[in-house]
Amino acid sequence: MLEVGERAFAGVPCWSGRAERWSIFTVPIAYDLRYDTHVRPVLGANQVSRTAVLAVAAARAAYAEYGTGRGSRPSNERLAADTGYSVRTVQRADTALRLLGVATEVLRGRQRTRTERLASWRVGDKGRGWASEWALHDDAVLARLVGKLSSHPEGSSFSSSISRKDVVTTGRSRPAGVAKSGIGRGAWGPGPWDPRAGRLVAAWRADPHSPPWARRFTSNAWTRVLAGPAVHGWCSQDVNQLIRDWTGVKGWLPADPHTPIGLVGAMITWHGRERLADRPAALDMAREAEELAKARARVAAQHLERAAAERARAVGRAAVGGAGHTAARAAAAAAAHRAVLRRTASAAADAAILDAAVRAARGTKPGPSHYE
Repeated sequence: MLEVGERAFAGVPCWSGRAERWSIFTVPIAYDLRYDTHVRPVLGANQVSRTAVLAVAAARAAYAEYGTGRGSRPSNERLAADTGYSVRTVQRADTALRLLGVATEVLRGRQRTRTERLASWRVGDKGRGWASEWALHDDAVLARLVGKLSSHPEGSSFSSSISRKDVVTTGRSRPAGVAKSGIGRGAWGPGPWDPRAGRLVAAWRADPHSPPWARRFTSNAWTRVLAGPAVHGWCSQDVNQLIRDWTGVKGWLPADPHTPIGLVGAMITWHGRERLADRPAALDMAREAEELAKARARVAAQHLERAAAERARAVGRAAVGGAGHTAARAAAAAAAHRAVLRRTASAAADAAILDAAVRAARGTKPGPSHYE
């Protein structure tokens, strides 16, 4: 399986109601509200029916992660076999889901390279390509619109002729008071639109080390609870370190909290209102900064040593054509020539002695040697 890493999902939300809510509630409403304006002009002559989109959405949701809606990686052939539609219809339905704003293609499918095919064959996988990976999610604008169009809001103006005389409305789903262990949204900080809180929330939601449920809510939903830490200069590392500290002390943290915003508020309360200036990751960040400074100093020293060696090498190359070097080379050449003459004279004398000895042994009259 081709891993994409957590950074590929930065800024991509998760679904809030699991597969059934997404395929039965979110996708049909998005199709009815946006197909004519967002999808039909793009597809042109290759339109796709509502029934096909819902069938492909339900089939694709079956392959996604239960809690987040990510990791949906069935091939087009698999979806075609599950739905009974053609591969081309499945492709058009995927395009419609993307244009409707309820699905994001985080990794586009492609053919495998030769190295990848060989590695796949070694583990018994005969596939020749990688399927696209999709993240199935809700749409924030659509969710707000559905809330406004709901037929059962608080204080609904719809009434029935057979109802009782007094007006019956839905009560508040939130208790009047705030839990003592948590924190009221907006209790600290200058408010939801403080730019420092917005920057902190954006950096924390995009941080690959942040928990997945941090991206379940929009930035506006997080700004109130993180406004106080943002005023005191917190960063995404501080928030994640606070979560790790909470987990280490409490011993457990749910993978998918029911109310993540309230949980983070409880963590901030546990950290202490008076201790917000004491950032959780300050010591670790200082240690990392010190290590980084040492590494940069070490690299700078290496650069200085290299520059000194280059200067020395340049001085040596410049001295090659100087007067002293030229005179030294001439003296060396003259000494080598004299050594050759001495070796030649010595060899000639040895040859003359050997020739005289040979002639004496043969009884011949010595004559001039060809070495003379």
